[in-house]
Amino acid sequence: MLEQNKTITKPKVLLLTTGGTITMLKNTNGALQPCEDAASLIKAIPELSSLAEIEILPIVNIDSSNFTPSEWLKIAKAIFQRMKDFDGFVVAHGTDTMCYTSAALSFMLQELNKPIVITGAQVPLEEIGSDGRSNLINAVRVAISNLAEVVIVFGSQIIRGTRAKKVSAFDMQAFVSVNENPLGTIGLSIKYDDSAHFRSKKKPLLRAFLKDDIAMIPVYPGIKPQIIDYLAQSHSGIVIEGYGAGNLPTDDNINIIPAIKSAIERNVPVVVCTQCILGSTEMELYQVGRAALDVGAIPAMDMTPETTMVKLMWVLGQTDDLQSIDSMMQKSFVGELHEVK
Repeated sequence: MLEQNKTITKPKVLLLTTGGTITMLKNTNGALQPCEDAASLIKAIPELSSLAEIEILPIVNIDSSNFTPSEWLKIAKAIFQRMKDFDGFVVAHGTDTMCYTSAALSFMLQELNKPIVITGAQVPLEEIGSDGRSNLINAVRVAISNLAEVVIVFGSQIIRGTRAKKVSAFDMQAFVSVNENPLGTIGLSIKYDDSAHFRSKKKPLLRAFLKDDIAMIPVYPGIKPQIIDYLAQSHSGIVIEGYGAGNLPTDDNINIIPAIKSAIERNVPVVVCTQCILGSTEMELYQVGRAALDVGAIPAMDMTPETTMVKLMWVLGQTDDLQSIDSMMQKSFVGELHEVK
């Protein structure tokens, strides 16, 4: 007796489009701008439908330079509402603010039991040499895998959403994983690091808390303390990118410590990260860092500036108590930092 053919059910993946280089076309002036029908470009990649049943959901259609926290919320809520209906999610996104979005989704969508993958391209899909095709295919490969985290898939790397940094406007491997090994690499197969989190019976949580009036500014030679004073009057929180281990200017006319102290006294938290790509804030090492700690500045430890800023938005969306903010900023929620033991 012949065996009946069994229907093989493909995994279901929701592809959320937001604009970005990957779906851009050149206008009459030769400048790239978002395509009116991104779905038609993506449907032209037959490999995607051989991997999974793809459903496309347009969220916005803008250059990622125009992203605001409201777009993060739209994406997070759209995914959460459909969490039970799909095996994985892919977000097509511009590269300029991809790290901010990946950090935001990481904090807002926790206890995941399936992958949320963000990808994009350095070269538009329609142009010769585009990396968009391979990035989208690899993103879907990861979205149907056993991973259960928010990640960026770009080139051959899988990077935790809170650890990604764009380091090149030229190379196809535009992103690196900062202060942590990549979660995985993509070649003939996908290989995951031991630190990766995989599918489980967890129940996903939507923690869509954001206070978006947060300022971020690097220190630089000759910075004026009045800048910090102004930011404290117009924002609910400040992230300062310090030198090296979190060092800040403390001499004469460039001493910003009194301005930091004044901001904190106004209940405006000040978090200090490092301008360096690798390494951590160790503000107790030098007097120029210790001075900020002594007036209540919060060290970002080994978080990237992008993740530091987004996390402060997320924390301030939940509390305005300075002690709680300090504690939450130095706690790891989704692998964004290595806690000091």
